[in-house]
Amino acid sequence: MRAVKHTPVPPPGRTPAHPRVLLVTNDFPPTVGGIQSYLADFLRGLDPARVVVFASTQDAVAASAFDAEAPYTVVRSPHRVLLPTPSVRRAMQQLIREHAIDVVWFGAAAPLGLLGRAAREAGARRVVASTHGHEVGWSMIPGARQLLRRIGDHADVVTFISDYTLGRLRAAFGPAPQWQRMPSGVDADYFHPLDEQSRARVREELAQAHGIPATAPLVVCCSRLVPRKGQDTLLQAWPEVHAAAPDAHLLFVGEGSYRRVLTRRAASLPKEAASRVHFAGRIPRDALRDVVAASTLSAIPCRTRGGGLDVEGLGIVFLEAQACGVPVIAGDSGGAPETIGPGCGVVVPGGDAGVLSAVLQRLLLASAAERAAMGQRGREHVLQQWNWELQFARLHAALGGPPA
Repeated sequence: MRAVKHTPVPPPGRTPAHPRVLLVTNDFPPTVGGIQSYLADFLRGLDPARVVVFASTQDAVAASAFDAEAPYTVVRSPHRVLLPTPSVRRAMQQLIREHAIDVVWFGAAAPLGLLGRAAREAGARRVVASTHGHEVGWSMIPGARQLLRRIGDHADVVTFISDYTLGRLRAAFGPAPQWQRMPSGVDADYFHPLDEQSRARVREELAQAHGIPATAPLVVCCSRLVPRKGQDTLLQAWPEVHAAAPDAHLLFVGEGSYRRVLTRRAASLPKEAASRVHFAGRIPRDALRDVVAASTLSAIPCRTRGGGLDVEGLGIVFLEAQACGVPVIAGDSGGAPETIGPGCGVVVPGGDAGVLSAVLQRLLLASAAERAAMGQRGREHVLQQWNWELQFARLHAALGGPPA
């Protein structure tokens, strides 16, 4: 097996100066989404005076308000989607020259990474392209795979979020780029265990909103309601879980295209089991964090679909739950197993309701002390391996350090 080239990572706590950076992206706040949050979070690790963002516009009014408060320069294209067209190429090259840009960072490698060669022609000395997991699907389609190779031919560094995505993508991008691990970090000051008073408050709110007794064991699944996340497997497993732990409740948090299917399946369960299944819909971020932290277990038994076209690139939600001190059950899709620290949770085969049921029963019937120990190990895992200081150091490594 060919060795993978990696950029060296500076030691945590020694964040070097960095070159002038142009971030080119379709995915940026105020639009809400995973890549949007990823990029905004990583920009916190850079000097805003040395950053320019070139982004598309989905909502002009909201974008104008966001950009006015941003600490870095944001230049908006009037288009809803940036594509590697001649007009976008010219706009990017003009920004590179006007702002003396050293490094162009494509926030999502495909398709804008096809402009890597044009970035060099305008004077950029380094090109970085970030992958997020969806490129795995691109790598399986012949025409799209050729585009990834073209992106790799003109990128100095391609970032990846998990060993799984690296293994699926490196051949598609070809031998030219170096590879830098750069998953999201977790803010362990924000995602944290609740004290008893706060936990009691959250559980009382859940009791009022959904009729979940404040002392009942609670399994929470916080995720988009889509087939890949495995909520249907949780429902399939629930009658057996209910038989073993009749006081336990299951709460789904989130919205998505699968909700109608899931609510029908929940209603078709045996009456007593169905009465302990709840749908909260989409809730504010602070409330979502508190619900996870107040739960007994966090379970998202994600599975790979479409022969690998629909797969979990990493799964930051598993890390957020561990930061809250909650034991986690994760499916074995893609990079999800890489998030679970030793003794912090359990990885189950995606789509296997029997295994999931057995694991849920075991953890729900375990002692509170055993679950607390798992939760503490999970928080330590996040603090040590997934802190933002480490991820910022990886970003600086990808950018190449001080300008030459």
